Amino acid sequence: AQTTADALPALLGCLARLGGVPAKLVIDRDSSLVVQGRRPRLLDELAGLLGALSMGHIILPRRSPEAKGSVERTQGYLETSFLPLRHPENLADLQDQHDGWAEQTAWRRYHRRIGSRVIDALRVERAELAPLPDPLPETDRRLEVRASRDGFARIAGVDYSLPPGYGLRRLSVRLSLGELAIFCEGRQIAQHARSYVPADVIRDPEHM
Repeated sequence: AQTTADALPALLGCLARLGGVPAKLVIDRDSSLVVQGRRPRLLDELAGLLGALSMGHIILPRRSPEAKGSVERTQGYLETSFLPLRHPENLADLQDQHDGWAEQTAWRRYHRRIGSRVIDALRVERAELAPLPDPLPETDRRLEVRASRDGFARIAGVDYSLPPGYGLRRLSVRLSLGELAIFCEGRQIAQHARSYVPADVIRDPEHM
């Protein structure tokens, strides 16, 4: 989903794989990241994350084809060289497949624009990065939901099962890219792998 809640942990995952923090983040005027207007500014959630990372930012001006073209070419390379014929089981499996492919294939290719192999340019880049903070900033999303009468909690368009006895109760949720935990009055009552299938129904056999 192109939401702020999904963009922040994705950004943090990219930086972790890069191996550090660049001086500045260059971003487009996407509504999940930037408040639009004559003087665009970062959404508070993104500004808070960049502050925790001590990283600056550059918001691209409108109609910036050179910068946007660089991003589009990278996406095109992924869509034509990595994604075809792959059938990941879930988001984590897709990420694992990508990480292996990147190291074995993408990073070893010669990149004409930078004039070297990607892995060689990456070594130079990593030497200039600031270290990531330890621990990493928190990016999990916090939600409040009400359980349905039949014992499910609808979270981001997906129904997740609850233990018996929680119908119609007010619940709190901690949602990450890969999983979610459900709490009632501060006590965790359920945990599920996150589904991205629209209108999916996730059942824990113990709840059934």
